[in-house]
Amino acid sequence: MKTEELTALGLTEDQAAKVFAMHGKELTAEQKKTQKAIEERDDLKGRLDTAETTLKSFEGIDPEKIQGELADWKKKAEDAERDFKAQLTRRDQQDWLKGKMDEYGVKSPYARKQLEQECMAEGSGLAWKDGQFMGFGDFMKAAKEKDSGLYLTKEEQEAADKAAKAAKDAPQFTAPAGSQGGKNERYVPPKIF
Repeated sequence: MKTEELTALGLTEDQAAKVFAMHGKELTAEQKKTQKAIEERDDLKGRLDTAETTLKSFEGIDPEKIQGELADWKKKAEDAERDFKAQLTRRDQQDWLKGKMDEYGVKSPYARKQLEQECMAEGSGLAWKDGQFMGFGDFMKAAKEKDSGLYLTKEEQEAADKAAKAAKDAPQFTAPAGSQGGKNERYVPPKIF
């Protein structure tokens, strides 16, 4: 449609412009409807293609085989979760034991490792409950009976500290001038009969 055609019908140019404006609005609305229909068509076509592809992937698959694979994957997931929890528990046990070994004063790395292995071994008699080994004190007493140098009890530590302090505070004798001893040689006075 052209302006000349509308003016030939007896419309003024202003009226023709209004007709074009009305026609433009209707045309824009129809174009939007058409575009929406095209988008819906493309979406439905994409869904159909996906569904057909999925159905083709199921061709020749045995449902029993799928059930078996599903059961296998569930078992693997359960095993992985159990292993992960066991690793976390083991880490917590090792951290707890490290603190207890420090508390008891066990210095030897070999002894610490052996005690840790014995505590965490199956059938050790120690139960892990509420973030600690139950009966650990008795376990350490039994270990001390087997190896008296394993660690010092509180009383033994106090006695050792007291002896060390007494040795430090004891008077130190030095050799008289001209002696044959070295600079740090301890002087032992002669016995008097």
